[in-house]
Amino acid sequence: MFPTPVTPETVPAFRAACAHEHIFGSKALTALLAHGLTNNSHRFFHCGENAALWLSQGVLTVSAAEHFDPAPIAQLARQEAVHEIDLSLAHARILREALGGTLESSCFMVYEGDPQPPACPEMRPGELPAVFEILQQSHEYYRTHLSFEAWSADLSCRLDCGLSELWQLSLDGRPVGTASIASEDAECAVIAAVAVIPEYRHRGCATLMTRELVHRIQQKGKTPRLLAGYDAVANLYKKIGFAACGLWGELYLP
Repeated sequence: MFPTPVTPETVPAFRAACAHEHIFGSKALTALLAHGLTNNSHRFFHCGENAALWLSQGVLTVSAAEHFDPAPIAQLARQEAVHEIDLSLAHARILREALGGTLESSCFMVYEGDPQPPACPEMRPGELPAVFEILQQSHEYYRTHLSFEAWSADLSCRLDCGLSELWQLSLDGRPVGTASIASEDAECAVIAAVAVIPEYRHRGCATLMTRELVHRIQQKGKTPRLLAGYDAVANLYKKIGFAACGLWGELYLP
């Protein structure tokens, strides 16, 4: 089934498809709730209840049933000039056969540890310019994949709707770290963009921020989840109480 645009009548099918994969699915659902169906910068597609797709800034995010054949997504990717597809690793491998490109992968993670008390009293609601600067300093990905205008417009909309949370950590009188609750669905909330500027790493800042967000999510009665950027990072999250629960793939197209 070729992906078709979501309409008001097919939102229930889109929601059902978002539940197949809680991290990418919650991102797509949060985007739909924040931006609606009439924002040309955020477009939504579905394949019945088998797959939900969110396209923004050339990045296609997919939540799909395990048995779903993602081959039709290749046609949509060509048609829409997609340069990155985020989805499960098994489906990403199939799409790479059709589209080529470079594939990166690590694991989805879910929190299985004990309830967390508040851990980071130094955290405050994030200010967009300060957080963007932290992200830019912290990792090459953010320098090459984020523009302030697009990033801040999307995040501001999610924050205003109460669908995301943005936090920053200040030490020695300067902002040095950031973390966010990027998206939510009925079961989980997703921790994302945990970043610390280089000169303040190896002091436990990321651990403190993550534990604080785990506490905030548990207070909502939801399960914390996250996407490990690479295997070494996954090992750090395991020490906090997260466990791998699947494999994701990011397919970068030529």
